[in-house]
Amino acid sequence: MKHSQRLMFSFAVLAGALALGGQVRAAENLDPHGIWLRPEGGVRFSFYDCGNLLCAKVVGADRVEDRSGIGAVILQGAKKVAANEWKGKLYNADDGKTYDGTITVKSGGELTVKGCLMGILCGGETWKRVGPPAVAAASPKPHAVAESAQ
Repeated sequence: MKHSQRLMFSFAVLAGALALGGQVRAAENLDPHGIWLRPEGGVRFSFYDCGNLLCAKVVGADRVEDRSGIGAVILQGAKKVAANEWKGKLYNADDGKTYDGTITVKSGGELTVKGCLMGILCGGETWKRVGPPAVAAASPKPHAVAESAQ
């Protein structure tokens, strides 16, 4: 597996969840749709609707070695389970497998991505919002999610 893909998707198999802080803000700021930055490596992800669910894909990277992952769908079919939380499948490019994942939007423009293997080996990262939601028509079709994860 490529170094850049290993870096981008390591959150799906690492141990630990992240706690976030920040001021309480309006509910509309808890919307995951838009562009989020993974500070390590400068990888950017777009969260978008796929049917009535939430999906995400890689849309940019600062480092040349990370750019091969652009276009990869990393979140599939996440369902809203709380006011600011979604559960779905996270794709790990390192092993080509999909894991149970949770996306939680926190105040202060932060989003936590957490992936778990068998519910016990979990890892997470905190990303920062860097852009508004993209136009819905520009998002890939839901069937492209399954194709990207294979």
